[in-house]
Amino acid sequence: MKQESDRDLLLITIFTFITVLLWIYFELVQTTKTSTNTPVVNQLIVPLTPKLDTDTLNILTTKKNY
Repeated sequence: MKQESDRDLLLITIFTFITVLLWIYFELVQTTKTSTNTPVVNQLIVPLTPKLDTDTLNILTTKKNY
């Protein structure tokens, strides 16, 4: 009886593990196929330019603090 219940528990564990893996896989596939970017998102994710405004920085450093 004990051996039979251990075998049942092992099978349930294996099937649960396989089910969770398949669930994750199919969710990832669905997400990659249906994911789209709106124009607003595309505008927001544009990289920043690394150019510094040195004139403004110079004005700020020469400004007197009181």
